Amino acid sequence: MQKISEEEAYEKEKKKVKLYRDILESLVVIFLIVGIITAAFNVTFGGFTPIIWFLVSFWAILIIICMEITMIRAFLERKKKNC
Repeated sequence: MQKISEEEAYEKEKKKVKLYRDILESLVVIFLIVGIITAAFNVTFGGFTPIIWFLVSFWAILIIICMEITMIRAFLERKKKNC
């Protein structure tokens, strides 16, 4: 069984986080557009009022921020360990 190095594990995790971030960024845009449209027409879509769409969008933004902070922390810890 081949053991992967810490550097390879970090790069693999970085690619996975980037994929998740890209997906969440797309969802943020979609939820914002749906929220704006439902607010403009004063309708509900999928049983959700416009404020719910905006809150879901904000929730996704918070997850993106938390993932970025985690990656910055991992980078700084890896940098500190290599010095």
